[in-house]
Amino acid sequence: MLSAADHTDRLEAAKRAIHSPSKSTIWKGYHDYQSLYMKGLLEGDEALQIEALKGLIDASESLGLDPTRYKNALKTIRPDLVKKAKKHETKEKKGAYVTPVSGKKRLKLKDSRVTGGYLVLRFSAALDRKNLRKFVLKRKKSILYVFDLTPVRLPYSIKRIKGKGFKEIRIAQYDPKKIRIVVETLKPYTPKASITGDRLKISLPSLRKAPAARKRAEAPKKRKDVSKKSPQKAAAKSPAATKTKALSNVLPGSALRRYTVVIDPGHGGKDGGAVGYQKRREKDAVLAVAKRLKKELQKRGFNVYLTREKDIFIPLKKRTRFANRKQADFFVSIHANAAAKRRNYLKNKGIETYFLSPAKTGRAKRVAAIENRAEIKNIDRYTKDAVLSMLNREKIIESNKLAIDLQRQMLASVRKKYKDVVDNGVRKGPFWVLVGAQMPAVLIEIGYITHPTEARRIFNPYYQKLLAEGIANGIESYIYHKTRSY
Repeated sequence: MLSAADHTDRLEAAKRAIHSPSKSTIWKGYHDYQSLYMKGLLEGDEALQIEALKGLIDASESLGLDPTRYKNALKTIRPDLVKKAKKHETKEKKGAYVTPVSGKKRLKLKDSRVTGGYLVLRFSAALDRKNLRKFVLKRKKSILYVFDLTPVRLPYSIKRIKGKGFKEIRIAQYDPKKIRIVVETLKPYTPKASITGDRLKISLPSLRKAPAARKRAEAPKKRKDVSKKSPQKAAAKSPAATKTKALSNVLPGSALRRYTVVIDPGHGGKDGGAVGYQKRREKDAVLAVAKRLKKELQKRGFNVYLTREKDIFIPLKKRTRFANRKQADFFVSIHANAAAKRRNYLKNKGIETYFLSPAKTGRAKRVAAIENRAEIKNIDRYTKDAVLSMLNREKIIESNKLAIDLQRQMLASVRKKYKDVVDNGVRKGPFWVLVGAQMPAVLIEIGYITHPTEARRIFNPYYQKLLAEGIANGIESYIYHKTRSY
């Protein structure tokens, strides 16, 4: 753990960076402040959180970013600091975001689509042009044309649209009152936004090509003669063959000894988790599965640690901190799901795997609320939003890949004996136990403890053995693909 002096040095370095004339240096200071805020939050250091949030607000304004989420998070800790800051905000920085104020009832987005060279959005009522703000952000390889609209509510967290002429369009709920529309392009253009009643139209880049480019595009492409390839070579390159090879002991124990896995049996002690069929408790089932998984991974050569070996309570933030200290390569948190209502006890069943992401469905939000409730009931929404905004995109991508391999291999393992196991897929969710992990991290729901059949299975030693083998296969599969350019 860093000392107070180390924190002071890092804060000073970040402060110098955000007052630099170099934009890249300001970005570095911004990311340093994010790291310090996360550390302060996970270690319960309120003073560090305050200093980091103040730095994030300053850095955001220097970079033309919206500082609202950081101001809201700071306001929950020290309201007086935010009020004082507002008195000095007399000038609007060029390109900086201005939060519109509106007492109107929030509108709903009814429809959004790309048609005739425009992005067209239809809302539940007429729009006011005063509540539309736009600005441009330049990245190394792309340009972001940003449109913010308030007060609006989306029926989803984020929508992504791919198309010709632009890289991607993203429509997201930026905060409870505001939606953000981002048109990302590889080349600059001049977008035009118009409001007519309940519709917002944003022009998209033109698809018209120069005559020479059109000729090349219309010229027939030469097709390779694939008939000369031998069936053996074609079969060798098929996905099925690759999958078989990946799981045919191509990773010897000597190669796996350099990998460390931290297994986290969910809940424990005063936090029993979900209580299901015949009063069975989640904390007992997941500890049994975790111990079997530890033995299975050790047998294959992995270095393995459990966050708890017995029925004790461990705060969520200490679980990933433990994994970070062990310099783990993987963090796997094991849980059992539960139906929210009694009428769904027989309906809800199946295995699913989650990775940490700010984007979330209603289902993921419900599951996360259940798994998070022992720890973050007193943490405000603004703090959660600020933390989720700092997630490392690379870690999210790797966690997603790990989740895919784990889900696939778990199902393959248990379905050898139990053919009816339901695949609920891989999902994103805001799970607090995964926040702060410096390695690919996932949360597995091994089944529904409220479903009579699944409750019996997840306490069955043979079923637990199949689950453990499937999870171990999934980790090996991820390593195999990763070492061969996944």
